[in-house]
Amino acid sequence: MQTKHVVVEIDQAGQRIDNFLIARLKNVPKSRIYRAIRSGEVRINKKRTKQTNRLQIGDIVRIPPIQNYSDDAQLQKEVPQSLIEQLEKNIIHEDEYLLVLNKPSGIAAHSGTGDRWGVIEIMRASRTHQPFIELVHRIDKETSGCLVLAKTRRSLLDAQNALQHEQSIKEYTCLVMGQWKVKNKFVDHPIEKQAFQHSAKMVIHEAGKEAQSRFSALELFPAHTLMKVSIDTGRTHQIRVHAREEGHPLVGDKRYGDFEQNRQLTKIGFKRLFLHATYLKLKLMDISQNYEFTAPMPSELKGLCRQLRNGL
Repeated sequence: MQTKHVVVEIDQAGQRIDNFLIARLKNVPKSRIYRAIRSGEVRINKKRTKQTNRLQIGDIVRIPPIQNYSDDAQLQKEVPQSLIEQLEKNIIHEDEYLLVLNKPSGIAAHSGTGDRWGVIEIMRASRTHQPFIELVHRIDKETSGCLVLAKTRRSLLDAQNALQHEQSIKEYTCLVMGQWKVKNKFVDHPIEKQAFQHSAKMVIHEAGKEAQSRFSALELFPAHTLMKVSIDTGRTHQIRVHAREEGHPLVGDKRYGDFEQNRQLTKIGFKRLFLHATYLKLKLMDISQNYEFTAPMPSELKGLCRQLRNGL
């Protein structure tokens, strides 16, 4: 086991260091984690930290070689070759700074509850020669499309900064229930996370975080609408929650959707969320690079649209 240095991503910013470590060191007793923090084994940007300190984007966290820690190298050896080959075939761009995937639906961005391997673990197993590879951002497990990884710390921070500010354009394609009669609709509903009896969901709430989506109808079907969605913010499940709030939940959405209509679609073989990250534009200021990525829609999404055009 070796000391690890982990760069804090956008979604981890604001998290307490103790919670950050507990999530990563799943096999380690909490008492051992807190002892590592108190003793100075764990450091943020080379400095000692308290357990209550909150992480900021770009922070470098030193994680010591704590006993029982499941080492990435061992995990990488266990990644099925089929997963590695699947993602390698889905690379749509690679240069010295970035690696961009057309991520398949069903593969999470990173490992977690119920997911032994995510994109980052699979790509690290595939690129053992690559000294640095990190997720720039994340998209839902059920969502397919553009997912960006950085190959240097400099490009990681540059790309994350672009996503946080106005140097990026993010566009998705989705299919919603019902005919969306308004050609263009700007949706501005704040979103917050609320705990329910068996799970947590994102809900519209005035005390939530600002969330803005721009919906544009691309094609009307008898009982569905194909939409383009641009998002000005990147909240968890933002498009799914906003679409439901407007009365048009996404097709195949098991958490926020129309369960009966989804059940009917499974009878014809459609079993996934119809949400695809189609287009991403990034302006990286530090390395003076402009990027545009387009991820073609998967065959199962195109196939459902064909069926709808034929009067399904």
